[in-house]
Amino acid sequence: MNRANTTGAGKSIVIPAVMTGIALAVLLALGVWQLQRKAEKEQFLGGLQQSIGAAPMALAKDSVPPELTRVRVTGQYLTARSVPVRVTLAAPRNLRELGGLGFFWMTPLALDGGGTVFVNRGFVPANSDGRAPAIETPTGPQTITGLIRHPENQGPFAPADVPARGDYFNRDPARLATAAGLADVATAYFIDEERGPDGSVAPVGLDAKALMARIPNKHLEYALTWFAFALTLAIIFGLFVRNRRRETAAAL
Repeated sequence: MNRANTTGAGKSIVIPAVMTGIALAVLLALGVWQLQRKAEKEQFLGGLQQSIGAAPMALAKDSVPPELTRVRVTGQYLTARSVPVRVTLAAPRNLRELGGLGFFWMTPLALDGGGTVFVNRGFVPANSDGRAPAIETPTGPQTITGLIRHPENQGPFAPADVPARGDYFNRDPARLATAAGLADVATAYFIDEERGPDGSVAPVGLDAKALMARIPNKHLEYALTWFAFALTLAIIFGLFVRNRRRETAAAL
């Protein structure tokens, strides 16, 4: 009788041990992933900080500049080929900011040296019906200063593009070129145009300093939280095993 009780108590630890091991592996993996995200975020912010103070470079033809390189290009906007990309930004914190439901206004720029590159002219609030408003585009030769950005990948929870309705959700130059009916377009990057003097008039271009201030970097906190969960689970399982051993000893 005692031997049966001992055997049953010993077997009862196996399933909890397996489940605890799986849970610990998941929690530790989440913690490590957050540390990786922290390193990626710090690399991005470091590159952005460096770009803010750098003199803009000329955009060499047939080259793919590193992301966040500050460049200056000259050309003419192809206004009729603009493709609004849907986005929701955080609520504005002051009168010089815009936010909420709107669009990144992606307009192709025919470069003086040949070729075309999409320029994100900035954020434009949506109309009350959720559609894109009419936006004026400067005509004639334009000199644009901004940051190189690489194509956005569609996330697992991002809506799919609906070309029939003109709805696009990712700043992917290849997709936008297809939507605009353009062939000679740089598909490996686009340009985030810097904000003009009046940041309250749409489209509102990129303000790198404001962007840095608004980008959260709490990945270390998240990592420590996951590791704390793992430690707590390990302690709980240790107490569980101790109690089971006491029960087994009492049954002898």
